[in-house]
Amino acid sequence: MNWSDMYKKKIEKAGGLEKFLEKKEKRSAGALIRRIRNELKPGAKILEVGTGTGAIGALLTKYGFNTVGIDCDSGMLSIARQMFGLYNKSESVFGVDALDITKFFGKNSFDCVLSHGMLEHYSDEEIIKFLSVQLEVAPLVIFDVPTNFMLSKYRAKGFGNERYLPTSYWKKLISKNFKLTKIYGFGFKEIGLPKFTELFLKNNKISSLLSRFCGINEFWITR
Repeated sequence: MNWSDMYKKKIEKAGGLEKFLEKKEKRSAGALIRRIRNELKPGAKILEVGTGTGAIGALLTKYGFNTVGIDCDSGMLSIARQMFGLYNKSESVFGVDALDITKFFGKNSFDCVLSHGMLEHYSDEEIIKFLSVQLEVAPLVIFDVPTNFMLSKYRAKGFGNERYLPTSYWKKLISKNFKLTKIYGFGFKEIGLPKFTELFLKNNKISSLLSRFCGINEFWITR
């Protein structure tokens, strides 16, 4: 199985692109987007690295951001273009390597770079390279990764070689090289707590305080 086949099945199970998008917005993607909307003005330029299905980029487009998505997987690019196409922005998805974004777009070409479920696939050295390049094209970088608290049933089970690292590991790695400004947590479902507990994490202060116990961490870094 490859990435695009896996996500095609998920989209079909959800009831199509629009239903898949709605489901995403109700969970961690929605929490991320709410925080971005509070931080950046509509029209701000956002680059999503490793856009995958394009769901987050499409939702940001929905809320008035000038969003561009990149990926290096041809199958996922096809899905992402369909997702962005829901808002008539299929041309905003490009096949670009994540390390080539400065060459492709230019320095300081965006207000924010974000990734969701990408960096956990790489080594520490590769993560530092990715983040360094991202900070060349934007003053703010936001990324979400799963943590070691995520239950086995929600993990990739070997597909993708994810590393499920604790919050403390990510904090140490990032702080050695960049300015870490914010940490949020999400994913109580992924650690086995009842669904209603997710409501507590919609509060940014609580989300930040409980981040080290959550199934997903969200980090904000600056130059």
